[in-house]
Amino acid sequence: MASLAARLAEHRAVRDEAKATFDAHYAALKADMEERGIAGRLADEAIDKALDVLDEAVAVVETHPAVVGGTFTALVLWILRNPIIAWITDIFGALSNRRSDEHESEKGA
Repeated sequence: MASLAARLAEHRAVRDEAKATFDAHYAALKADMEERGIAGRLADEAIDKALDVLDEAVAVVETHPAVVGGTFTALVLWILRNPIIAWITDIFGALSNRRSDEHESEKGA
């Protein structure tokens, strides 16, 4: 019986130590939640992830600058496609009108 009582006392001591550790962690977490709140914690997490993505993007640019430059150029051309097409149409339209006017003046003469 003494052996069982000793084991029971030992198990209670381990249990009490685990509960004390849990209570300490819980109190620290509760204090942190009261200090920053859930929104603050989410904002911190979002900022950390954004910085990680930025670091990875910088690494990609450093290792493959030509690919990134080509992609950027293609993106800019795609965004500006309508003004570029209008500009080209104006240039070729003006040339076409000149040729048409010259052709009509030759017929009229």
